[in-house]
Amino acid sequence: MSRVTDLLSRLAAAPGLYRGRGDGPESGPFVARIEIAAILRGRAVTLDYEASSDRNGLQHVEHTVLATGEGGRLEVHVACLELPGVVRFVETMPGTFTAYEGPFPARIVIDMAGNGHLHYAWWYSRDESEPKEQTRADVRRTG
Repeated sequence: MSRVTDLLSRLAAAPGLYRGRGDGPESGPFVARIEIAAILRGRAVTLDYEASSDRNGLQHVEHTVLATGEGGRLEVHVACLELPGVVRFVETMPGTFTAYEGPFPARIVIDMAGNGHLHYAWWYSRDESEPKEQTRADVRRTG
């Protein structure tokens, strides 16, 4: 199996609901829910991600599609209220996706452990400095 499609293959093979906790300097502690679905016979995966807390209520809703792009590298296409439309992130290292274009420097880091754990992190900066991890969800497949 190619390293390029390894993450896509692992996520496509483990669809379902993932629940857990998250935290970050900007978000604070939250409860995370990520629904993963394989589409197009496993050629793409959707991730529907929600983060909520007692203090802030529903604080993040995201719909993401992970697929192989035209150039053969993995890409994520992200729609959420914090971004101005759908933003494309391209895999620059295994599991690390960098915004191809966007309003601020950003990346998404996805790690799928073999034991049903998924780590999903947003890294960004509000200025021209190097992005830092701002929020991270650690979730486990529930079914």
